[in-house]
This record gives sequence, structure tokens and C-alpha cells, in this order.
Amino acid sequence: MTDLKALIRSKETIIFDMDGTLVNTEPLHAQAAVLVLDKLGVKVNLLDCIDQFYGMTDFIVIKTVCPQLSDEEINRAIDLKNEERIKIFKLLSPKEKETYLTPGVIDFLHFLKRENKHCAVVSASEDIIVEETLACFGLDKYMMLQMGRNQTTLTKPHPDPYLEAMKRLKTTPKKTLIFEDSPTGVKSACASGADVIRITEFTHVQSSQKFEGHFFLLTNFTGL
Repeated sequence: MTDLKALIRSKETIIFDMDGTLVNTEPLHAQAAVLVLDKLGVKVNLLDCIDQFYGMTDFIVIKTVCPQLSDEEINRAIDLKNEERIKIFKLLSPKEKETYLTPGVIDFLHFLKRENKHCAVVSASEDIIVEETLACFGLDKYMMLQMGRNQTTLTKPHPDPYLEAMKRLKTTPKKTLIFEDSPTGVKSACASGADVIRITEFTHVQSSQKFEGHFFLLTNFTGL
């Protein structure tokens, strides 16, 4: 069995997915989407089918559940959803925020900072949501780089977002460790050539998506 602590110490750069890896914001994503789609006259309970879509971009989710909407309408819905999500963030109390954080993540980020690791976030969410989410949950101060799906032409499951992050951080896959959670994210991370650890704290057991690639499993960040 691989010593994950030794693996982490051997790396120069640590890159995290955001939603489902650092913080369990998917219920908040679904809540905001339901509010917006309801205003557009579309009745759908995304909370009931969250397992089906976890890790996917907003565009794919809305396109799947609302095929009648045009691409322009979907992009507008995403903009409105992001506005609603930011409103939800601002209403969360400090205690509520703690319940969404992956167990052990703050202590782990402190450890990485002491070890002088270069940390970054690569997410399939839009840039504004990456910025607002990390700030809301106090994670932004640990990151040298924050990248949303707007930063590359191809997003997850393609490896481009992770490869671009490595390029900007002036590092290589061999020196990089990626933490992910979803099938889409794990596929992207593994395809980049870096070592990958899948966080399973918020695993969606009903998901029909398949995991591809070689990766290690870890429940959460407690004890690292």
C-alpha cells in the first residue's frame, strides 16, 4: 500500500478540484439551479438526480435536463444561477460553512503551507464561482492559482485544465499531485500524467458514471 504522506511530501505542487473535494457545495449548486430554472418555467428537482450529474459542468447538466433550451438560454441560466449561488454563500453562517468543508481540509492546507508546497485549484465551475467559493470558505489564502472552466477551451474530463495549471505554475506532472472526487475530474487528472488521490467523503453511490485511470483512495484529509 502506498504511503500517501510520503507521496505528498515528495511532490512540489498540489492541485485540488474544488466542489466535492475541498468543499461539498453540490447541494448549494442544485439549490441555486432549481431557483433559476423555476423562474424560467422549468420544473425539475435536481436534488433528486444529483448523483447522475456530479462533477459535470452546469452547461451539460442544464442541457440534459432542459433540452428545449437554446445554448444562449442555458448560458443565461448559468449566469443567473451563479448570482443566486453567491447570494446563498453570503447567507451562510460560520457554523454552516464548517459543515460543508471536507473534514481535515484546513489542517491539511496549513500543513502544505508549512511544507512550502505550491497549491492550486482547478475547477469545472465558472471563474467567478471559483473565486467566490474559495473566499466564502476561507480557502483562497492557501492557493497560488485559481482556475475555473473559462480558462481553457476544453474542460474536464479533458486533461487541458490540469496541464494548463502546471504550465502556469512552471511544474511538471511528475512533480504534481492532484486531489479529485468525481469520475469526470478523476479522468481529467489521470490523463494529465500526475499522481491522483480520489477523495470519497461525498461519494455518490448511485452514480452510473465509471471511474477511469489509476488513482489512490482517501476518505478525507483527516490525519494527513
